[in-house]
Amino acid sequence: MKLVIIGVSGYARVFIKAMFENKPKEEFEVAGYIYPLARTSPIPEELTENNIRRYDSLEDFYQHDTADLVIISSPINYHLEQTVTALRNGSNVLCEKPIAATIQDAREMELVSKETGKFVAVGFQWSFCQPILSLKQDIINGMYGKPLSCKTVVQWPRTVRYYNRASWAGKIKDESGHFVLDSVANNATAHFLHNMFFLLGTEMDGADYPKEIDAEIYRANDIENYDTFMGKIKTRNDVDMLFLASHAVKKNVNPVFEFNFEKGKVTFDFSKDSILYGHLPDGTTKNYGNPFEDEMRKIFTCIRAIRGEEKVPCPIDAAIPQLMVINAVSENYEITQFPEEVVEKTTINEETLLCVKGMNDMLDECYANEKLPSEMGYSWAKKQQSIDVSHYQAFKGAK
Repeated sequence: MKLVIIGVSGYARVFIKAMFENKPKEEFEVAGYIYPLARTSPIPEELTENNIRRYDSLEDFYQHDTADLVIISSPINYHLEQTVTALRNGSNVLCEKPIAATIQDAREMELVSKETGKFVAVGFQWSFCQPILSLKQDIINGMYGKPLSCKTVVQWPRTVRYYNRASWAGKIKDESGHFVLDSVANNATAHFLHNMFFLLGTEMDGADYPKEIDAEIYRANDIENYDTFMGKIKTRNDVDMLFLASHAVKKNVNPVFEFNFEKGKVTFDFSKDSILYGHLPDGTTKNYGNPFEDEMRKIFTCIRAIRGEEKVPCPIDAAIPQLMVINAVSENYEITQFPEEVVEKTTINEETLLCVKGMNDMLDECYANEKLPSEMGYSWAKKQQSIDVSHYQAFKGAK
């Protein structure tokens, strides 16, 4: 079995390391990597020491070789073109999250996947890990009863350097005018927004979809898009969601989430013990394990799926709910700039950080009370109109 990877820097390095460590001891070869000659990032030693051939583009690779699986770890504005190229050349695809910049791009990729008979797996790693999949199976089997509500909060500071690391970081469009929609909810914390929809899917490879969104988006940093997302979402199956995420925080607080059901609840607090727990009415607790472990399981799941031994748990359709939220919010909501008087310039790990004074406490309060900032009465908060996304099919542009 042949694999090829697109990219050598950033998250691609994590993929490369996992491929060459190959902890499951799967049989495959790395047939090449795609990295344009004009770019200058250091090439990982795993590639150079193993004499893995470099190609300028995916089209260049296919002139010389074939691949069973293409791993796409490139900026989002390349996902559509590279995925379609891979599929039409007979390869399956593992595309890093988010699947695409727009719903229509994702649906086009899905159409080509069906036409070619090759799969596209979306690299939301929690959707491939055993703790999440075991929990999802229990939810589908009715262990906890009907889902009622869920909420997630992520407080991850990101410095000015984070936004200067790439030309597309924090941008709505790239330099060529292609949509990127890079934001706190569509990059670093996208996993946890997606996870709520994924766990509520009625099939193991499915997801619930948003029906109504009531959101507020803010920024403290000098960026085009937003660095803080606060949103309430009603799903098609009438589950109430709350998602809170910000990079404009002083203190790092890892993800916390809670799902409430008719017959129990599920909790996760990474800052405590990193374990996902199910709580049943009789007082018993089920330990599902740490979903952050074995994050590269997605590579080897795809290898086994090609051999027909497993099913891809996160196809395009399961990834679209997160993208639908991002598109609908960008199209319908204005970004509110935090007032200068509440923005503080500080340092973290000797790097400049712009954060909102007291934001950590405010996020905790919103999470505990299950309310948005405008509902809590914060002076800078801006209430915006709820939007119906039950028939939302295509992104028309950012507001």
